[in-house]
Amino acid sequence: MTTSRRSILSALGAALPFGLGLGASAVAAPTAAAGPAPALRFRPFEDALREAFAGPGAAPCRRVEVGGSEQVRAGLQGCCNDRPFAGFAAGRLRIVRAGFEPGPIRQGVQLYVATVDVALADGPPSAAPGRPIDFASLPPAPTFA
Repeated sequence: MTTSRRSILSALGAALPFGLGLGASAVAAPTAAAGPAPALRFRPFEDALREAFAGPGAAPCRRVEVGGSEQVRAGLQGCCNDRPFAGFAAGRLRIVRAGFEPGPIRQGVQLYVATVDVALADGPPSAAPGRPIDFASLPPAPTFA
């Protein structure tokens, strides 16, 4: 009877189940030490705006994360809030830039998020402050819990 190298390896593979020995404990150890997998949550745009402009001396322009959507991809530059939103009167908030960039990293997992730079107008809105948009329609931003 002739035996080839392939048949010997097949016999060993059938006799020795995968995952036994030192290799299994070495693979399981980093996973247990890293803790639970990051949980994905969604942060409403309204909450993000309130926090961005909270406190005295807040900068007049802040970068805020939003969820990706066709509306964001189409471009929001020059849009202003068409009704009161997040405690600001209509026309007081204006999106001056929109884009996509790397977001937060947790346990080696990185999110890519859509961002908008929102400027706060100093006074009452002018007659034509920009293209009106319902800020409530902007999707929530993904984040880690």
